Amino acid sequence: MISKAQVKFIRLLHQKKYRSSHLLFIAEGAKIAVDILGSALKVHKIYATAEWLDENKHIVQIHQEVEANEVTREDIEKISALDTPQDVLLLVQIPEPKNMKVDKESKIILVADSIRDPGNLGTIVRICDWYGIHKLFCSEDCAEIYNPKTVRATMGSIGRVEVVYTDIKELIQAQKERKRYAATLDGHVNVHKLKSIYPVLLVIGNEAHGVNEEIVSLCDDTIMIPRIGKAESLNASIATAVLVDNLIRIGD
Repeated sequence: MISKAQVKFIRLLHQKKYRSSHLLFIAEGAKIAVDILGSALKVHKIYATAEWLDENKHIVQIHQEVEANEVTREDIEKISALDTPQDVLLLVQIPEPKNMKVDKESKIILVADSIRDPGNLGTIVRICDWYGIHKLFCSEDCAEIYNPKTVRATMGSIGRVEVVYTDIKELIQAQKERKRYAATLDGHVNVHKLKSIYPVLLVIGNEAHGVNEEIVSLCDDTIMIPRIGKAESLNASIATAVLVDNLIRIGD
């Protein structure tokens, strides 16, 4: 059973200002819950059905410091942001920023410029995790990483990829030892024809307007994915996956 006070508090965390003031965010779903419980993130509370708690009792036992609350499906429906609530919801502590600096050993630095869609940002975090990129740099006007929609789109990768909000102009200007590319529809460089690129910095732009012109001017060149068909553009996260996959293979 969940109290009215708990319901009210958790529902407030669907709003950014309350996430910021309480330094907590919501993570929903079985896979995300298991991934986060296995990550370095600190879980504040677990709200889960008896079935989930029984199926995952080995994980819960490992985290005896975390308060685990058995609730009903109806209880979860009261606190969930999903149309179809799942069996588990976590309250997770928002971590303090760690090392905000670029790791000089990183072959690829990925920068997100004004990515506004939470789903796109979450998917880009997931792509980073897939390709072993442990830090994503975001302009300060990107979607919030702790938005429930963003968290869901990461599918648990939020626990393994650090997202840093920063002045990306300063970041790009400071990376003169890297080849700096801005991804554009009509870029000068065809990613399929690159030969040698490491170390590299890649900027992915806004879903509607692409990379800001001022940011483009700070980069060494523009890069594109050659179009074969007639689609006008690619989704920002899909473009990220295609570009990063090619950069990884070039590096190999």
